[in-house]
Amino acid sequence: GLPSRGRRLAVADKTIRMVLVGEDKSASKALKGVGDQADKTGGKLKGMGTVVGGVLGADVIRAGADAVMDFGKASVESASRAEQAMGGVGAVFGDQAGQINKAAEAAAQSLGLSETAYSELATVLGAGLKNKGIEDFADQSQNLIGIGADLAAQYGGDTTTAVEALASAMRGESDPIEKYGVSLSESAVKAKLAEMGLDGLEGAALEQAKTQARLAIITEQ
Repeated sequence: GLPSRGRRLAVADKTIRMVLVGEDKSASKALKGVGDQADKTGGKLKGMGTVVGGVLGADVIRAGADAVMDFGKASVESASRAEQAMGGVGAVFGDQAGQINKAAEAAAQSLGLSETAYSELATVLGAGLKNKGIEDFADQSQNLIGIGADLAAQYGGDTTTAVEALASAMRGESDPIEKYGVSLSESAVKAKLAEMGLDGLEGAALEQAKTQARLAIITEQ
């Protein structure tokens, strides 16, 4: 017979929990199972249209089938995104991944971000800072996400957009962050380098120094 709504919800919920808390190491296989279940359920619902179409109407049956299939696909996509975010944190932060994961778990309460969104933002920031040679890139990634939340609260918009502007600033793109009242012109960065005693450098050392200068300017402003 037709699986109950509670059973469908339980299947999706179990899959998501397996991915997020590691109940099953074969996450990919479990995710595929949910997708298959959604397709099967959708097929059964659509098939019933010819039997009870006179009572409920084929359009209603098809709408119900599409809703169930959409729910199953959304659950799979959400779980897959969470799995990828966790993998990204591990790849970028290594031994410090636990620090980021702990902050991500608290993000909904402290920053209004989902655990997955926090992990994704931290991964982008962390990778950029790490490539620039910033040693405390894990701490600075968390710091920048916090600043992004403050900027969003002060100037409007969402935290993700503000943090993305900060990530662009770390790459030397000053335009996105300017709408939040932060000036990161080349002259401002050079002045900060001189103030920090980091002018006169070249190559990778200069890029690292510029990133440190940008971090200092953002924190001050």
